[in-house]
Amino acid sequence: YINIDDYEGGFEDATIDGIISSIESDYENWTSNFPLLVVDNSDPISVNNLAKCLKRMRHEFAVPLAKTVFRSDERDILDKVTTPCTIIQTTNDIVVPGSVADYMHKKIKGKSTVEIVNTNGHFPQLTAHLEFLAVLAGVLGFEI
Repeated sequence: YINIDDYEGGFEDATIDGIISSIESDYENWTSNFPLLVVDNSDPISVNNLAKCLKRMRHEFAVPLAKTVFRSDERDILDKVTTPCTIIQTTNDIVVPGSVADYMHKKIKGKSTVEIVNTNGHFPQLTAHLEFLAVLAGVLGFEI
């Protein structure tokens, strides 16, 4: 997730520090606001469902999970990946910009494809579930 050199991961290091700090200092407020940033606002039911899900998570687990997610960096293994991969990207994702899908596609040694799901946000399985399922069905060789 961290922008480094020629890699645009979506966030500067200080921004991630701010996200983690807001989770630590005001978890309730963060659980209300974060879904508005990462889920397509034209789908208020999905925004509300993610907010409810986050509110059910215990604060003491949320902070280490956020640190793990936002601080993990597995870019160095991409050139070792030889298994065919489908990278699913949304049209507009504030968390993972399209440049990440392009980067992964270029770095993966095996065959890879990028499938764009036409939705805003980071959770196409919530906001564009039929299109998301169509991509999965195509990857798995199913017809839906």
